[in-house]
Amino acid sequence: MSNINFYLLEYAKNYILRHKNKNIFIVIVFTLLVALLCTLFFVSTTVEYEMESRLENQPDIVVQNYKAGRLSTIKSGMVDKLLEIDGVSWATQRVYGKYRFSKEGASLNLVGVDPFEEQENPFIAKLLEKNQLNENDIFVSQHVKELMHKAYYDDYFNFIKPDGKLLRLNIAKSFDVGDRKYLEDLVLVNKDKLREIFGYKADEGSDIALGVANKNELAFIRTKIALMLPNAKVTSKDDLKVAYKNLFNYDSGVFLSVFIVAIFTFFIIIYDKANGLSSEEKREIGILKAVGWRVEDVLHAKFYEAFIISFFSFFVGFLLAFIYVFVLKAPYIGDIFMHDQLFDIKNFNLNVHLEFSYILLIFLLSVPVYIAATLIPSWRVATLDADEVMR
Repeated sequence: MSNINFYLLEYAKNYILRHKNKNIFIVIVFTLLVALLCTLFFVSTTVEYEMESRLENQPDIVVQNYKAGRLSTIKSGMVDKLLEIDGVSWATQRVYGKYRFSKEGASLNLVGVDPFEEQENPFIAKLLEKNQLNENDIFVSQHVKELMHKAYYDDYFNFIKPDGKLLRLNIAKSFDVGDRKYLEDLVLVNKDKLREIFGYKADEGSDIALGVANKNELAFIRTKIALMLPNAKVTSKDDLKVAYKNLFNYDSGVFLSVFIVAIFTFFIIIYDKANGLSSEEKREIGILKAVGWRVEDVLHAKFYEAFIISFFSFFVGFLLAFIYVFVLKAPYIGDIFMHDQLFDIKNFNLNVHLEFSYILLIFLLSVPVYIAATLIPSWRVATLDADEVMR
């Protein structure tokens, strides 16, 4: 089958068109199954890859303070105590939180920055290198800028403090977050002003982020901090990785169930096709043999027929899945990854990330199997005498 016989290829094409009703049904089912399987793998691998990329910018350890089981502020004096721990290379008090923008029904992600502190997020660090954030200014993303414009805030924005008073800050700059969809609600505010917005005292912050010189000591240092601060919640980067991995394993179980059902459905079709040819198909092979076709000619034609149907269906299914996930952003199926706002598919940009091993797996489980299911019964009939087949 190394040399393409265009006459046999033409015959295979005409055969598919003559039996278009049956072949259209096969193509539709084949395409939908491939599209479903590709969609599941595209979503799971892309979200996992993007989440791992985000974790790279997270601090090694985060310390949060709890009072009576509720999240509370943490004092800046705790930074010096944590820096005394061997292995801790740096520590900084962070101020951040959600601010409800009721007019537009949105939540703004306020992050406090200090021009004299090193920023963990490379995007924010680069932005502050090029632009100076003054005490009474804010930097907002393009998305937030549009939201504020709808509420007629073009040059400034009034934040409502816990005591009901207003704090007016100037909108000094808007920035484009590019494909960083999780930053589209970002607002950069001076740390002291953000404490005022949230009603924090001068030495209070949201949490403390730590850096560890030796990553192998993360678990040890985390345990040491937990013993030192029994009311604190201490989360390491490794803890986040384990938590995300567990959630992905859960989602993978859901996907595996759908995968098994899809494969089972496909193999039912294959079994029915491999179980034998219809009387019309047998008669046609008998006629071909009667007019001088050899067994290999029949198999060549059937190979072309099966290859055209299976490869076309696989390509269309792959293309539909690609558009659904990377262009339409996987509506409905992507919502499987929502776990109490830990994963929100709407905050993922879903950049193109393809695991070719999974694509190859789907290809090998569909195209060669379908071709084999077509060739085997055709070979059985083609090896019989023409008069026996036509009787």
